[in-house]
Amino acid sequence: MIFGFHPLTDFYSPKKMLDETVRAEKFGFDEIYYADHFHPWTVADGCSFAWSLIASAAERTTRVRIGTAVTCPILRYHPDIVAQAFASLASIYEDRVFLGLGTGEALNEVPLGFQWPSGRIRLEMFEEAIRIIKELWTGSYLSFRGKYFTLNNARLFTKPSSPIPTYVSALGPRAAYIAGRWGNGWITLNLSQDRIRDVLLPEFERGLRDATEMDDTTGDSAIRTPPRKIAEIVVSYDKNLNQAIEACRPFAGTLSPEVFQNKIIDPREIKTLGDSVEESVLAERMLATDGDEKIVSAIEKFERLGFDTVEIASLSPDQEAFFRLFREKVKPIF
Repeated sequence: MIFGFHPLTDFYSPKKMLDETVRAEKFGFDEIYYADHFHPWTVADGCSFAWSLIASAAERTTRVRIGTAVTCPILRYHPDIVAQAFASLASIYEDRVFLGLGTGEALNEVPLGFQWPSGRIRLEMFEEAIRIIKELWTGSYLSFRGKYFTLNNARLFTKPSSPIPTYVSALGPRAAYIAGRWGNGWITLNLSQDRIRDVLLPEFERGLRDATEMDDTTGDSAIRTPPRKIAEIVVSYDKNLNQAIEACRPFAGTLSPEVFQNKIIDPREIKTLGDSVEESVLAERMLATDGDEKIVSAIEKFERLGFDTVEIASLSPDQEAFFRLFREKVKPIF
């Protein structure tokens, strides 16, 4: 089992995020995942720019792999800019950089003046964007005429020193198929075991089969083997359970269906929604705990489903205490 740490870039200053990154490496985490957001999930003290954090973190660490969870390459970022940014990072930090991709949230796109497309259109744009990014990384001149994007003899003159792993976020079946078809792995959240096993995993595997058939036909040896399965869980640990639960409050607005249905883009409104979430719901959904059992159980669920990586976002009021719990009680089990 590979363990990733997800510093809460939506809530705190860049310096605090970098300090947490350095500590995460010290306490045994293998990877760092930064959210790539413009607006935070609530009114917060900061919302750090992920690409800047990746470079700064790579300079401050020696071992961990670092990337995004996730970047949306269809509106505020054109896919060729995403390709250029991560090619530059990978040319410096080599195999320590990865790119997580997803279809995004209105929260981060609409405030910049974009109209928010339907889910179907976003998925179509997304698939085109991934193709563009991967083709630009080959270093050839690229002319592309898609339904949504056009490139005219575009080329990256700084190429990655090694292939960049690309992981695709998927909460629905079509995105899961795209993760298998175009990605080097799949990122998902702490959904029900039935939904992951019966709905998403079959589509991911169907995408993998289609990707293999494409490779056999074209000779493309893109790094799709072995495909990774990455699950994000949100936890809050404190010896005082009430404090662990209360520390989840800033993230409570994400439990509202209206937020993930992209009906709300203002962090102030999201905060108001979060203020009304009951403590019992927070404790259950955010894995608030005063021990290690709840965390271990969540990880075991994904282990049974064949996942090889768990990425932990910690809302713990005392992160040092969480890091010690992880190193001493959680990681040794796996």
